[in-house]
Amino acid sequence: MATASPRISRKELRQPDWFQLASESAIEYYSAHKTLVFSATAAVIVVLAVIWGWQAFKTKQNIEASQEFTTALSLYQSEKYRDAIPAFEKVKTYRWSKYSVLAHLYLANSYIATKELDKALSEAQRSLIATKPNTLYRQIALFTLANVEEQKSQCPAAIEHYGEAQRIAGALQVSAALGKARCAEQTGDTKTAIATYKEIVKENPGSPYALKVSELEAKTTQGAVKP
Repeated sequence: MATASPRISRKELRQPDWFQLASESAIEYYSAHKTLVFSATAAVIVVLAVIWGWQAFKTKQNIEASQEFTTALSLYQSEKYRDAIPAFEKVKTYRWSKYSVLAHLYLANSYIATKELDKALSEAQRSLIATKPNTLYRQIALFTLANVEEQKSQCPAAIEHYGEAQRIAGALQVSAALGKARCAEQTGDTKTAIATYKEIVKENPGSPYALKVSELEAKTTQGAVKP
């Protein structure tokens, strides 16, 4: 059998409900703080407009930079380095684009190819500043910088940067380790060279650099027994 719903008294009907109370409170607050409400709303609109405008600007920069980068990369891959240099310089002007960092890296390598090592060093240093720590881009920037320093016979600096590149997990770890060992050997730091070659052999069993370790250890032993 259905039960009758509880009856609401006239007194309860005359009492305002929660929605009515909330609505009236909101209207009263709005009336008392109309200027503040309008100001806050306007501020939110401005912030949203700025965010949207910034995102639109970055998107536009990336699209335009991508087109310029494709042209520059084609010249670089065709080994037209002197033509690629101004093309990558143009890509650099899109400084808020992700392609700007790549432009610095390719410019450095273009200058290495044209034997303009001072300019290569400058671009490599800029690329290092523009990259984030522990990323592949940072590893490439460090390796490129160390490569230029090695060619300029600045081996102590090259050893440091090759070492930093080696500590980043990425495609250039072994190449960076080889550069570090090579520079250490050139400066007469046989201990560092042997230790670095051993790291390479440990990570790459069967590596031919095991012979290099034996060769350097033999030279060290011979030097130690000489009167």
